[in-house]
Amino acid sequence: MGTPSVVPLACANWVPGSVICKEKGKFACGNCNLVLYCGKECQTAHWVTHKIDCKSLVSKPSWRPAWDREGQDPAWAEGASRRNIHNPFGEHVYVWGNVPALDVLRLPDNEGITYDEKIELLFAASGDLRNVVKTINDLPATVTQPVHVTINDREFSVVARNAILLLFALNTPNIATADSIDPFDTAEALTHLWYSAFIPGKVLSSIQDVIKDLISDVCLKIACKDPTTFLGKTWHFPSGRSLRLVLNKEQWLMLEKMLDISQDLTYEKASKIRHAVVLAPERADYRDRWDFKEPTPFTRIAKHRFREDGLLLPFGHPRAGFDTPNITLFQNSKTWLMDDKLDPLDGWPIWDVLHRSSPAKEDRYGKSFAYIRDVLKLFLDRLATANVSFELYCLDARELKNSLGWNKYARIEVSNISDDCHIGCRETLASLSALLQPPERNPHATIVTLFLNAVMEMVKVVGADEMSNAAKILEYLTPNGLATFMKPQGAEMMRIWDARTFFFDVDRFFKLYSRHRDFDRISADLGVAEKESNTIVEKWPMRLKLQPGQEDAQEEFNVMLGSNFSGMERYVEWKRVV
Repeated sequence: MGTPSVVPLACANWVPGSVICKEKGKFACGNCNLVLYCGKECQTAHWVTHKIDCKSLVSKPSWRPAWDREGQDPAWAEGASRRNIHNPFGEHVYVWGNVPALDVLRLPDNEGITYDEKIELLFAASGDLRNVVKTINDLPATVTQPVHVTINDREFSVVARNAILLLFALNTPNIATADSIDPFDTAEALTHLWYSAFIPGKVLSSIQDVIKDLISDVCLKIACKDPTTFLGKTWHFPSGRSLRLVLNKEQWLMLEKMLDISQDLTYEKASKIRHAVVLAPERADYRDRWDFKEPTPFTRIAKHRFREDGLLLPFGHPRAGFDTPNITLFQNSKTWLMDDKLDPLDGWPIWDVLHRSSPAKEDRYGKSFAYIRDVLKLFLDRLATANVSFELYCLDARELKNSLGWNKYARIEVSNISDDCHIGCRETLASLSALLQPPERNPHATIVTLFLNAVMEMVKVVGADEMSNAAKILEYLTPNGLATFMKPQGAEMMRIWDARTFFFDVDRFFKLYSRHRDFDRISADLGVAEKESNTIVEKWPMRLKLQPGQEDAQEEFNVMLGSNFSGMERYVEWKRVV
């Protein structure tokens, strides 16, 4: 059975393996606002199926997590090692971004739109490609000079995915010629390749028909090389763009093998592997805790659907045809790469996604799909016109200075490897600052570091009262009387506890952190300085912006509490001074 295009939004009247209405969805279900129908007749016909979700107990405002309803202790109360709600369950590979994409260049606010020198960008611990995509998409029309993008991550799984996605995007003309996917559908295919656990078979066929030959050709030529020798291959495409991939022989062979794992991985087996992580029985209390924080009851239903099938699609869109395991997320036949909490919404500007106009206003995954598809369509358009080249590495960021040119990059973005749990601020800057253009060449050259854990580390160090701002929290959350406070492990108290980080005095704690980690000494030793004012990304992008009682303040709080953000995400921008 064919897979209907997601654009325009389809009528939700479909039953697996049976009739699918191919008309456009025009109006939403008035109760849930999750699905669209072409008319009353289809809505009536579909009700026997849709009512399971539309009238679900989970969709009721009165719903409570199972442990709370049953008066039981939740899973994290069973021992000290399980108290941290943020401990991931599953693999620890971040193949999706966990903070919103940013344009690392911001040319109009820095060098200026008349800047005409070659632009060199380094994503030293890239994670996925979202920052690359955002930066290319936001290039001013005045930029005609070459833009060279170096992308690195130490995780082979991440680099392999990024290479496949870029090769897929850059090979668009060849893919179209292969009669597998027409050019209009390429952005949609890229969206599923990036985020959906299962993809249409024609997408995998396109990868194997066009991309696998590129990789196999390299593997054939390096058959006699030493397994640890690094080897680079540059491909040039009809658009004039290029991509260079540098891996060692073992990694080249792993990439080739990855493109063939579909022979050993059925839909049933892949679903079982994924469900063992995202629907693990021992994590039921954790999932209920997250769901209880959702902004509205029906966004819980949308999240349930995404957990169950792993498809980034509008809620009411047919799932028929999405039956091929996504080889970039199942890079072997035994493992789901991610933990059970990562979400596609984490990696993009949350308000841009949620405020996107849609009749199905509660369908945030449908909105997310449409937003990302449009972003990737623009990316493909920019690749056809902008003078962009790419270079990919799989190295520890500390090794990059041995492979890349010094005094070269206008921007270096490092994710949160500057956190103490990774390589730390000093070592990050010591390893990468020499790669940044010096001030006499480009006074706007910047290293962008992200600290996800610094505030909480200082809260623990000083022994701060984490609930000192409880009164502010209660301006947003209305507890169920004294009973709430009599149940310290109850769902209401857990929601209040989870909200506390949005009310920390984050500026105070980060100042403590910068003194504790001796930022002044790092600057003096390494010839760098923290920029007084950020010009790339605001210092606290996930902080609450509105005050209680202001218009939209409650919506802002509800959305941020239901997200995977904490309000403690802190960006620091650095410049060279020598």
